[in-house]
Amino acid sequence: MAFQWRERVTAADQGRLLRDVLRDRLGISSRMLIDLKYKGRILLNGTAVTVRARVKEGDVIELYLAEPKEAREEAEDLPLSIIYEDRDLLLVNKPPGQIVHPIPPEPRGTLANAIAWHWTQKDITRPVRIITRLDRDTSGLVLVAKHALAQHLLTTRPQMIDKYYLALIEGCPRQREGQIDAPIAINEANPVTRRVASSGRPAQTAYRTLKPGEISLVQARLLTGRTHQIRVHFAWLGHPIVGDKPYGSRSPLIQRQALHCYGLRLVHPRWQQELCFLAPLPEDMGRLL
Repeated sequence: MAFQWRERVTAADQGRLLRDVLRDRLGISSRMLIDLKYKGRILLNGTAVTVRARVKEGDVIELYLAEPKEAREEAEDLPLSIIYEDRDLLLVNKPPGQIVHPIPPEPRGTLANAIAWHWTQKDITRPVRIITRLDRDTSGLVLVAKHALAQHLLTTRPQMIDKYYLALIEGCPRQREGQIDAPIAINEANPVTRRVASSGRPAQTAYRTLKPGEISLVQARLLTGRTHQIRVHFAWLGHPIVGDKPYGSRSPLIQRQALHCYGLRLVHPRWQQELCFLAPLPEDMGRLL
């Protein structure tokens, strides 16, 4: 059993079904409860129970969840910038130019390969469960769950995570601060990209201009999580991200989109405490300021 979660029952949960306590405390779905039943164990005061058991104040709930015996990703000795790590989470600063997961044309050299290597050095074998993905040429913070329960909690409760970006855009928005509310759809002319379209999925980006100019530094916060959302929204405003050629930038100043995930706020899935992290602006973007 690779993962253990332990918590004491409070007076507020006196007499409740264990199933309901787990759903309220951890947001555990029916699917996850099934996984715990067949791939793990649920203990109440050290005794195996079903989720229909009733709890009382002072009881100790323990969850054990088995992990796969083999990693999905090949371990590869690559540079890895670790911002934070504990038994549930790993937070890294991804460089530009690196994809997150292996794909058939590129099975090696990815962030997941580097993380798999990092874990092998600790004699740990587990899948790399990336929670917050970034495009190849977007740099910055990437959050990784170390086990299935943390992954489940962080992906089913999006309010637990806020991501903050810095972008260099061409020109300066007339409204220096605001919210872009424009639905995003696949671009039929080029399915790799996206476009604003009334038929698209709702998408909102909050932004603030930090340094106006011919090239402006803006802070952006994702309120939804659509593919290429920040890139699409600023291009739609008429201010594409510097270097973002697929979305209309003609600037030769940088060889990628000047977009960096510099901040992440999360509610820790185990402790329910708020944590905040920062990643410095990469050199190629800093030179343009």
